[in-house]
Amino acid sequence: MHGTYIGNQKMLVFPAWGGGKLILPSEDLSLMPELIQTGLIEPPLSRYLINHVKESSVVMDIGANIGYYTVLLGYLVGLSGKVIAYEANPQIFSILQDNVSLNYLFDHVQVINKAVYSTRTVLPFHMSRKFNGNSSINKHNETYTKNYPGDSFIEIQVNAEPLDIYLNTVERVDLIKIDIEGGEYQCFLGMENLLRKGRIKKIIFEYNWEMLQQDAEPFYKLLKMYSNEGAIYHSFSPQGEPVSLSIGDLADRSYPNVLMEL
Repeated sequence: MHGTYIGNQKMLVFPAWGGGKLILPSEDLSLMPELIQTGLIEPPLSRYLINHVKESSVVMDIGANIGYYTVLLGYLVGLSGKVIAYEANPQIFSILQDNVSLNYLFDHVQVINKAVYSTRTVLPFHMSRKFNGNSSINKHNETYTKNYPGDSFIEIQVNAEPLDIYLNTVERVDLIKIDIEGGEYQCFLGMENLLRKGRIKKIIFEYNWEMLQQDAEPFYKLLKMYSNEGAIYHSFSPQGEPVSLSIGDLADRSYPNVLMEL
């Protein structure tokens, strides 16, 4: 076991990669059980980041949740690096802030309580009551209801902005991690200028056709366009090593994480 109940519906968890500590809601069924049992979430991705993110890197964590990756990245890049983390859910954002402070990473980790989207706007956001990690700007469909029959949602309004706002202030981004439950296509649209200017080196994104819904086909076409322009895609082995993907591999199946190298 990697955690303990500390009261007030909170768990204190010590991740298996060592050095850090995290608070998370005890009632959450998305991250909490796996973190308590193994000390990790998505072991292949965790291992990749530990082995490949270097000190002084500039990274972004889009869909930071309680900050598992934000805190890990904060330790990896060190004081000479920078982490910019976005989380749209205001309740979870409060915990994200606490976890950054709890690990004394506030000097080089910036957290922002907004969604990331193609434009500056206000969006409906569907907060899961049981599976915090499944909250999304997209309304959940019948397949989700079938797979998670006990879940329900609270709809709120959240501010959103594109990553292109950093065009004039960030010279390079070594890595962007995106896990926003179907919002990935809109996120890509909102960083087109950063991509065109060559500011972004690598992107790791969730590729879930079910959650993308109506954006699945246009997202695939966008990825195909970038492939034609030289982008390379990988999945991850259980050990966290990149495994080559053709653009055709993305046409007919989902992947928990895809690495895009530019």
